[in-house]
Amino acid sequence: MKIVYVGDNRHRQNFGCRATSTALSQIISEENEIVGRIYGDYTNFDPGNQFFYQHFPSFVYKRLGRKKESHREYIRQLFYAKNRIIKHGRYFFSNYDFISYDFEKSIKNLKRMIPANPELEAFDLDRYDFDALVVNGEGSFIFATPPWRECLIEAMLMYWAEKKGKKVYYLNGMLSDDPYSKRNYKTIDIVAPIFERAEVVGVRERFSLEYAKENFPKANIQYYPDALFSWYDLINDGFEVKNGKYFAGVNGATDEAYNELDFSEKYILVSGSSSVMLAADGDIKRIVSIYSKLTNELKEAFPEHKVYLVEVCEGDRFLRKVSEYTGAPLIASDTPIVAAGKILANADVFISGRYHPGILASLGGTPCVFMSSNSHKTKSVQEVLDYGDIVEYDVLPDKEERKKIVESAVKKVALGEALRETIRLRCRKLSEMTKEQGKLFRE
Repeated sequence: MKIVYVGDNRHRQNFGCRATSTALSQIISEENEIVGRIYGDYTNFDPGNQFFYQHFPSFVYKRLGRKKESHREYIRQLFYAKNRIIKHGRYFFSNYDFISYDFEKSIKNLKRMIPANPELEAFDLDRYDFDALVVNGEGSFIFATPPWRECLIEAMLMYWAEKKGKKVYYLNGMLSDDPYSKRNYKTIDIVAPIFERAEVVGVRERFSLEYAKENFPKANIQYYPDALFSWYDLINDGFEVKNGKYFAGVNGATDEAYNELDFSEKYILVSGSSSVMLAADGDIKRIVSIYSKLTNELKEAFPEHKVYLVEVCEGDRFLRKVSEYTGAPLIASDTPIVAAGKILANADVFISGRYHPGILASLGGTPCVFMSSNSHKTKSVQEVLDYGDIVEYDVLPDKEERKKIVESAVKKVALGEALRETIRLRCRKLSEMTKEQGKLFRE
């Protein structure tokens, strides 16, 4: 089949977005041709510097599109800065974005604005000769109030493809409430008929499966483990990452990366969580203080280990300050993704509130101590991995909670190779299961 792939997030700095987007693409393209990619750069919360106003006629966009690129970009950025309304990554509907709950109107808005926003040409499904549209669901379908923009854009594209008589597959998905807001039933009501017409609504763990059955009972719901588990062979191919100097991206190309990132000795890793900013209401000083204390407490508990901080995405940027305060070296978010995966996979323990980095770590047998996230992600991944005790620690741990985190990490490291082998064997099985998604596209 000829496929348009939606939600290809490999351009983001986020480790998980890059890895699982690529993994699912590889599964799909094994027997099919991907004729179009709609990248997550513009399906995400904030689309860049869009030029759009609901009441502008078509000629305004065409006229701007004829200007020199530098002039067009200046006008767009100025317009964007004045009119975009974003808070904590959630979108508040206004006249300054093409997307709304009315998908017919949204499609017309999109097509009208493309001349002034040429990077959105990929969204125009009329330009493709394709048989099916595949959405890489990842964590975009969280039914929050106010709604997630990414969820609405991907739903609009599925609606549009179904209207054109194309097959639609929603795969690798997580369906969840938002722990920081009420369930958005209006979004659920709009998505429901789209899911019901889809060939498959594929979810990646039991919590999402139960959520789908509750809210979308008429859809063809199927369970496949996250596509990232298909990287088992890649992560365990024998190639070792021994240091940082050969794998530093632009942001990570510090002197410390050349001198201090030594992965030939014992080490443990710490990263943040997708909910840390919301939990702290944006108080960076508080976040840095808590994670600095946790890092120092881990250094005391693991005197024979190096403690590294892992900036797995833009949301973990606060770890740069933690690194300054604690002296713990930082692994930057633009580290090449396979190298990053191998670093995670060979740690003695990984402490994190991150879902996909937890999978990357697990592929090599690294046990994880999970903190909470912006959904049920860090609970569900423990169940998928057959963790006996499913524990989710507070994303802003106080002294007692940090003590529990450290004790859990010490206990898991002490279990040694026996625990690692158990985790690896489970990941190998999950790898086989998720590759079965390739059979969905056989005509």
